[in-house]
Amino acid sequence: MTDNTLSAPLTAEEQAEFQDALWRLLSAQAARFTMGESTSLPAEKAEALLASVVYTLGVSPDDLERIRRCLSAGLERALHTGQSRLQWKLRQGERLWQAACLTAPDVGNRSLTDTLKSIGTFWKRYDWRYFACEIPCDIDYQLSRPVPDMLEGVDYVNEYLRRLLTENRFLARLELPAVERVLAASCPDYRGLLINLFEPPAAVALGRALLGEDPRTLEMTDRRRNALGEKLGCLPPETLRRTLEDGAERLADVLGAEEAERACLRQFAGDLCPRLSAAMPTGDLTGVFPGG
Repeated sequence: MTDNTLSAPLTAEEQAEFQDALWRLLSAQAARFTMGESTSLPAEKAEALLASVVYTLGVSPDDLERIRRCLSAGLERALHTGQSRLQWKLRQGERLWQAACLTAPDVGNRSLTDTLKSIGTFWKRYDWRYFACEIPCDIDYQLSRPVPDMLEGVDYVNEYLRRLLTENRFLARLELPAVERVLAASCPDYRGLLINLFEPPAAVALGRALLGEDPRTLEMTDRRRNALGEKLGCLPPETLRRTLEDGAERLADVLGAEEAERACLRQFAGDLCPRLSAAMPTGDLTGVFPGG
């Protein structure tokens, strides 16, 4: 088939063929799940099995090309291929988790410690055969950029770990005592509360980069905050965003940050605009650039 044929709207015959094949596959999965005792399951369990099958196949209502490729290969074969792909993602995810554990900032934050510990159980608890959409672990630590809700199962966990690892690697480029000092200024109980550890140090490092100073020490004084207010306060919104994003690029250059960190810093800098705009009229930027 050509690409145009693969992406053309499904015919009524194709829709019926796919639906029939999907129900047959669900019936086979139910029989395997019950070890041949029954194909009759509670509605909730059957829905979970169906969601897992669809997720493993990698199909969605608008991905017509994928549906046709699954029909061409046969859904049972496509399911086995998808399960092999999930097993590969599990191995990849476990490596990401190990890296996230090794790079986690040693600041004693309970939610980060507990989240990494819980994710450590995911690799054995995850049921890629029957309930691949589920996430059998507790993820409480907040990221600067949350993982999209559309992701499920191992895809969600792996993306979470990628983003966490990016934040960890950035923090590792800064002086740990300085990171702890900024966190304490931003949130006195930064060890016990559900906070993100990346944002306060990143904001201060960005502020220092905008002032042309070494970002690693994270020293932020009222004089520096006033200088930032003078530099940024008169800028219209779009110019402010560009200035902050340019500052993020300079910060990444100074720290020798990798591409993922650079993209994260640019995103963070753009997201900082509303907070800065709200703080500017008060004349106090301590909430944006904490520390002393």
